[in-house]
Amino acid sequence: MQGPTGCFSDSLLSGKRALITGGGTGIGKAVALELARAGADLVLAARRIEVLEEAAKEIREETGRQVDCLLVNIRDVETVTALAEEVAKRWGQVDILINNAGGQFVQPAEDYSPNGWRTVIDLNLNGSWNMTQAFGKQMLDGHGGCICNIVVALGRGMPGIAHTSAARAGVQDLSRSLSYEWGPKVRINNIGPGSIVTDAFENTYDDNVLDDIGETPMPHPGTVEDIANGVVFIVSPAGRFITGETLMVDGGVSWYGSNQALTGADFKHRGEKGPDW
Repeated sequence: MQGPTGCFSDSLLSGKRALITGGGTGIGKAVALELARAGADLVLAARRIEVLEEAAKEIREETGRQVDCLLVNIRDVETVTALAEEVAKRWGQVDILINNAGGQFVQPAEDYSPNGWRTVIDLNLNGSWNMTQAFGKQMLDGHGGCICNIVVALGRGMPGIAHTSAARAGVQDLSRSLSYEWGPKVRINNIGPGSIVTDAFENTYDDNVLDDIGETPMPHPGTVEDIANGVVFIVSPAGRFITGETLMVDGGVSWYGSNQALTGADFKHRGEKGPDW
């Protein structure tokens, strides 16, 4: 299933340059394509150049926009610094930063290893911060800009991926803090996807994780295009008075319905007798 595309004017972001981390696949690629359709030139950044180049070729052919590819590991401050320096050398700054790169694994929290916990926090929280600080400085020293973080459907916790829930909640509050410190020169917001079926989703979650989706207000998964349209809106002039916010593109799951990344049986202590307090 594909969501709606081409919802915006092809000159909406004309003259703007956007950098998208993890822009070669899934949500990141869809966001990149929709930004280009709206008139932006792009920089795609990730750890695998061949994946980026393939996505860039498709986007160039469809939109005619300039699409450049650069390597980065968002967990590694040195590579983030090198990326920021290369951007400064070529273009001075980007106007739009999309912090999309991230990841997690599904597991009951009691079974997390110290390394597993640190890895997810380092990727989803520290990686987002590394990019935000490096490119936020350029925006503050330059002509300003917009930052949009791709997080998750926050607000109710996320049983089964508690580590990423904690990290993404940190990004949400970071955004609120920076919206004051860096405003009005830099706007910073978040997009909170619900269940969006991508290759990464299918590789991470069990086949039956969506069995209870009928309980949600919109009882079906979303598409990468749904997320992309939300991003274009919030970084465009249409979102000029929005900062420090999280736009939930989640079918309502952030307030009602099953939001577990595991099935009930996977939480082996659920239903056991608690302390007699």
